[in-house]
Amino acid sequence: MHHLSQHDGEWQNRAELNCLLDILAISSRTDLKKEIIKEIERHTKCFIVFSQNPKVDHQKIKQSIDKLSQLSDNLLASKERIDYILTEVNLLKCLAQRNSIPGGTCDFDLPAYHFWLNKTLKVRREDIHAWTKNLGSIRESIFTLLQFIRFSAKSSSEIAHSGFYQQSLETIIPVQLLRVSTDINARYFAEVSGGKHRFTVRFMQPQESERPLQSDCDVEFTLSICQL
Repeated sequence: MHHLSQHDGEWQNRAELNCLLDILAISSRTDLKKEIIKEIERHTKCFIVFSQNPKVDHQKIKQSIDKLSQLSDNLLASKERIDYILTEVNLLKCLAQRNSIPGGTCDFDLPAYHFWLNKTLKVRREDIHAWTKNLGSIRESIFTLLQFIRFSAKSSSEIAHSGFYQQSLETIIPVQLLRVSTDINARYFAEVSGGKHRFTVRFMQPQESERPLQSDCDVEFTLSICQL
């Protein structure tokens, strides 16, 4: 949504609302805010443990803990459900009901939607801002947590012999994220699978009309195992 909000036009606004409806659908199935607060608390405990190490930068640790505390306070200050806007804005409610139907948002099915799409850009942008303003604290929290997780790992250079790589995992600290990077011009893509104790990376070459095949070349790649 953030990317689409940087571009104005009917089709960008359509895509932006589709993203909003996806977010609201996900949040309606689980207490997303509660899960994020739990993750913030887990991160905070990790940083408190790190602060006991005399070799760390205590100023940065304190800044991280303060940032997490502020994010938690912002989430707790918002009492409404994330998807409450669906009950207040009839246009979004109708759009959510019709959006999964092929051709369901045509002008003859949702004339109110097309009336809105033909309003001035200023009005559409103001409406979208009003409908998404309660997502600001959610977005900032998720962005910060993912940033901490991604930066928790040091990258290492690895080789997948004949396109295959496998590694065991330490089970003391759970792995939140695996990051695999290759040359942008590579002729293959990474397929990652795994469980609690180990993971596998296979580099696959796409085929025109058949299933992708595992590369028979040795593939150099960069690996980050993110644990926090």
